[in-house]
Amino acid sequence: MKFSRESLSTLSNTEVVLLQDENRQWNKNLRQRMADLVDSRMAQQISYEEYTATRKATKDEAAECEEQLTVLRMEMARRDR
Repeated sequence: MKFSRESLSTLSNTEVVLLQDENRQWNKNLRQRMADLVDSRMAQQISYEEYTATRKATKDEAAECEEQLTVLRMEMARRDR
């Protein structure tokens, strides 16, 4: 889910709220993937190298998710003024 601040200005409040809902679901999925990854490593189903590479990629994606959430929150706050 990638969007720019400029593109948000063309959306309705309802559409921005839907994007927030999608972002929350994305975040929930990322947390579940991380939990599954830890479980796989603890059960020795994956190597340490695979674990660290996947963990880094998931953490990077989580940072993007958090950044998008911040942008969405700022947009809604701007609209509430």
